[in-house]
Order: sequence, then structure tokens, then C-alpha cells
Amino acid sequence: MNPTLSQTTFDQVFAVLPIALGIIIYAIFFVAKRHETAPSTAPLGQTFACAGCGRRGHREHMVARQHDGAVSWLCARCAAH
Repeated sequence: MNPTLSQTTFDQVFAVLPIALGIIIYAIFFVAKRHETAPSTAPLGQTFACAGCGRRGHREHMVARQHDGAVSWLCARCAAH
């Protein structure tokens, strides 16, 4: 006996197979990427210069001032003026 696929079965398999493989690949990448974290914007120990006097300090000790879409960092002394 010569087992053969009918033309209809053959067409249905190759119509569904690319979609199924795409969904499987998408699911694998989704599971692999969901536990990644975004890189931090400022590494620990990075310092910023005061826009007023030039004194350097850690970001936690600086005051951010926004103007025209830009951010300037000021030390506590310059921010108080």
C-alpha cells in the first residue's frame, strides 16, 4: 500500500504549520525576555557637576531643575538661591 496525503490535507498542513511555528517561537522569546531588567540610567558612584558653581556631587545629593526639556543638576547651596 502506498500511503499518500491528499492535496487538501497537504494544503491544510502547510497553511497551519507556519502560523503554529511562529506562535511557538514568539512564546519562547516571550518567556526568555520577560525576566530581563532595563539597564540603570546612572551607575552607582557616578557624580554630576553643579550647573551653577561646578561642584561635583552624587545624584542623590543634587537637585534636578528642568527647563525647556533639559535637566540641570544643582548642588543644595545653588538650589537654595
